[in-house]
Amino acid sequence: MGFSDLFGVGMKKFGYILYGAVFFALISAPLVFMPWAGYQLMENRPPAPVPGIINDGSLNLDLPGEVEDYFMDRFAGRVQMVDAYSRVVGSLFGVSANEKVVMGQDGWLFFQETVGDYDGSAALSDEEMDSLIQYLLEIKSAAEERGQVFIIAIVPNKNTIYSEHMPSRYIRTDRATNLDRLMAVEGLDCIDLRAALLTSDQSVYYKTDTHWNGLGARIAAHEIMLAIEAGTGVRAELDWDDGSYEEILITGDLGRMLYPANPPEEADRIFENAMHRFRTVGRFRSFDDLHITTESDGAFLRVAMYRDSFADALIPYFSNAYSNVYYTRQTPPPFESAAFLEADVIVLQIVERRLGEML
Repeated sequence: MGFSDLFGVGMKKFGYILYGAVFFALISAPLVFMPWAGYQLMENRPPAPVPGIINDGSLNLDLPGEVEDYFMDRFAGRVQMVDAYSRVVGSLFGVSANEKVVMGQDGWLFFQETVGDYDGSAALSDEEMDSLIQYLLEIKSAAEERGQVFIIAIVPNKNTIYSEHMPSRYIRTDRATNLDRLMAVEGLDCIDLRAALLTSDQSVYYKTDTHWNGLGARIAAHEIMLAIEAGTGVRAELDWDDGSYEEILITGDLGRMLYPANPPEEADRIFENAMHRFRTVGRFRSFDDLHITTESDGAFLRVAMYRDSFADALIPYFSNAYSNVYYTRQTPPPFESAAFLEADVIVLQIVERRLGEML
C-alpha cells in the first residue's frame, strides 16, 4: 500500500472521528449549557423539581419520567429549537407545530380549545343544556329574591367573531351553538356581546392572543354597564365619548406558545376609562389573582363578579366606575359567599368555550 493510499485511509478515519466529535458536541450542548440556560418553559407553570431516587422512604419508580421532565424543562436551546421548528412547519405547510394553537389566515392564531364550539363537536346535549339553564335560572331567581340584579355576560370565542380567518379545513357548524341556545332562553337575559363587538370596524381581538384587545374590552365593559344601569338605575360616570388612549405593545399568549424565542408583537391601546384610578383592598399581586377587591370614588354600587381571564381587561373599567367591586376566579363560583350575598349586582362573566364547565 502506497503513501497516498495510507494518507487516504488516515483522512477517512479522521473524517469519521471529526464527524463523531461534532455530533457528540451538538447533542451534548443542551446538557453542558444547562446551568446557564435557566428554565426553558413555554407553559404557565413551575418547572419540574429535582427528581429523587428515594420517594417517601421507598424507591422512586417514576424516576425515569421525572428525570426526563427535569431535563426537558431546562436543557439549553429548547425554546430556540421549538421556535425555529414552528417557523419552518408554518412556512412550508401553513399549519401550527403546537397542538394548542391553530394557525389561521393572514397571521391570525386561534386557540385549539375553541374549535369544538366552531365545528359543533363541543355542543352540549339537550340534557346538559337543560341542566345548565336550570342552574343559571336558579342563581338568577335567588339573586332577585334578595333584591339583586343578576347579569350574564358570555364572551364570544375569537373564531365566533372572526370566522373568516379560520383555516378552511374547519367547517363551521350550521346548528345552534351553546351560546346561541343560551341567548334564546327567555328569562335568562344574557347580554349579547357578539352584536356589539361585530359592529366595530376595527379589530376587537388580538391576532396572536386568545383574548379581546383594549377596544374589545372597552366595548364589552360599556355594554355590561348599560345593563347594570338598566337594572339598578345607577349610572357609571365614565366618559365613553373620550377615545383618548395610550398605545402599548403586547406579545400574545398564542404567539408565545408557537414562537417562544421571538414572539410577534402587536399594538394595543389603554383607553382613558381604563387608566388605573382605583384602590385595591388587601393583598394584590396582579389581575390573575384568585380574589380581588377594589374601591374607588365611582358610583355607589357594590358589584360582585365571577370572571375568567377575559375580565383582566375589564377590571380597570369596573373598578373605576363603581365604589366597591369584588372579582373571583374560584371554581365552582362561590355565589353563596358573603361578597355575593351582600352585593347590589352580580355579574357572571364567562367565555363561550368554558360554558360546559359550569355544569
